[in-house]
Amino acid sequence: MGLHTNGLSLEVVGREITGRPVQGKPRRPAGPFLLGLPALLLSCVLLIPIGVTVVKAFVTNKHFGFGNFAVIGDPGALHAVGNSLLWVLIAFGTVAVGFSLALLSYRLPAVTTLLQPALVIPFAVSVLVSGATFRMIFDPTPERGTITAISTRLFGSSPVWLGPGLFWIVLMSAFGWTWLGYVVSLFRAGLDAIPDDMSRTLAAEGVRGWKRLWALEIPLLRPITGVVTLTLVIAAVRVFDLVLIVVPGSMQRSADVLGLNWWRASTSNVDSGRTAALGVVLFAIVAAVGLIGLRGLRRRRWAMPVSVVPQEPSLRKPRPRRVVRRLGWFIGSAVALVWVFPAVVLVATALHSPREAGLRGWWSPSGLGFSSFADAANVGLFRAMLSTLVIATAATAVLLVIAVPTAYLVAWGGLPPRLGRVAMAVFVVLAVTPVQMYAAPLRDAIDAAGLAGSRVALALVHAAAGLPFAVLLLRSAFASAPPAVVSEALQGPVRQSAVLATVQRTYRPAVIAVAVLEFALVWNDFIVGFLISGPGTTPLSLVLWGEARQFSTSSGPVAAAAVVASVVPVVLLLSFWRTVVRGLTTGSRP
Repeated sequence: MGLHTNGLSLEVVGREITGRPVQGKPRRPAGPFLLGLPALLLSCVLLIPIGVTVVKAFVTNKHFGFGNFAVIGDPGALHAVGNSLLWVLIAFGTVAVGFSLALLSYRLPAVTTLLQPALVIPFAVSVLVSGATFRMIFDPTPERGTITAISTRLFGSSPVWLGPGLFWIVLMSAFGWTWLGYVVSLFRAGLDAIPDDMSRTLAAEGVRGWKRLWALEIPLLRPITGVVTLTLVIAAVRVFDLVLIVVPGSMQRSADVLGLNWWRASTSNVDSGRTAALGVVLFAIVAAVGLIGLRGLRRRRWAMPVSVVPQEPSLRKPRPRRVVRRLGWFIGSAVALVWVFPAVVLVATALHSPREAGLRGWWSPSGLGFSSFADAANVGLFRAMLSTLVIATAATAVLLVIAVPTAYLVAWGGLPPRLGRVAMAVFVVLAVTPVQMYAAPLRDAIDAAGLAGSRVALALVHAAAGLPFAVLLLRSAFASAPPAVVSEALQGPVRQSAVLATVQRTYRPAVIAVAVLEFALVWNDFIVGFLISGPGTTPLSLVLWGEARQFSTSSGPVAAAAVVASVVPVVLLLSFWRTVVRGLTTGSRP
């Protein structure tokens, strides 16, 4: 067959087409899929026990049904559900307060100088330490409790802060003290990343104050708001050790949450199917509120004004820079002093002898010394620190080795789009799954394998629990590469190393953030060690819990153990905090 056009003659030689048409598919090398195999195996450490829990929850007397969920009709379980939902409101309130402080420090930059370190220290310590500290501050005896002593001096008497109803003030104070630094830092990073041209455009149009907040800052901070809200809501619904250490035993039923209700049911003679149903209900609540937070992760573009018409300048005279700077220093100093005060109480209590710490407050000059530290050492504190160091280091190393190639694969390693979406959905589900969904089957499996008390087994559980968050964070770092560079690398002309070099500024901070947070979380962990660990591992948090059970007579050794246990994570986070924040906000900045 010949073709003639514009003086050019072409001859095409063809042949008869036989057979049925077959849809073409791009050839995908099998090698990259091997990068995800370790993550799949590690995820099975959680997925299989979760599946066992779900099956137990829906099987009653060898029949499939919802009979086990009748446990929710129990008054105690209903009360626990109500308290868990109240914790969700506390999480939203903490996000609002944190955003306000971040906005204040953004308007008055001098606030950040003193405020930032003061907010990071509480985030570095464990929830168990925070709870112990605030229980000391709100101790009901005026001879020991700071708030009680002040109230008695001012008003002649003081309410029992650890009594019915009022213990919620102590719980909310400890929760806010722990998490506010995280919230403020991420919001402040988002505010600092707002492009100057957008700010100048709105200023030229006369948009200031509340109008600027609603027109610029809130829309652009939507992705970070989603990250922060999701994190705090999950932390609030999962609250466990804070209630255990703050609320006296006689009133813990009043402060019961679903996690604690599950634990009490699992340690009693309640049928395992009914406890599994409690775990599924807890997971449903976490997943529901988690989906609300994930909606904020969908970035929305900020619409620039169609016409930029400069308005008349404001007639209000701007305040001198010196006045603004002094105001910022004053506010920053005041908030920093308030925020550092609980840490001062903890250290001062630890510097008193056990007897004096049990009789008098931290401000008493008598009984100063290091005898409380000696008592803490005698109960195995330093042996527990060594054990925790081994577990945290091993878990962090395993996590990085597996999470980095997995995130690479999910971001632009050649996965089919549908499979990539399924993988991300699984990681999101695992990220919000409470420990109660896999604790009991996993503990039974570890015991059956003869690994009870094994540090290796506990390190693998921690690595598996941290893998979803690590992959989600690192994927955002990899995905920040320019699309053109990625497409060229996938098609062949550009090497993958060129893409890595392009994203190294966001990739490296994200890796550091994953490593630092994983190490600190494992170091400060209580619930995984408490529900899964055997006696041979002796994590640090369990030693603290053992001492805190006799709080009134051992506040000195408890404070000393808490101080020693907090040194490593505090130094680690203070050293890398800016890099951690940069890594956490990768892909979420305006």
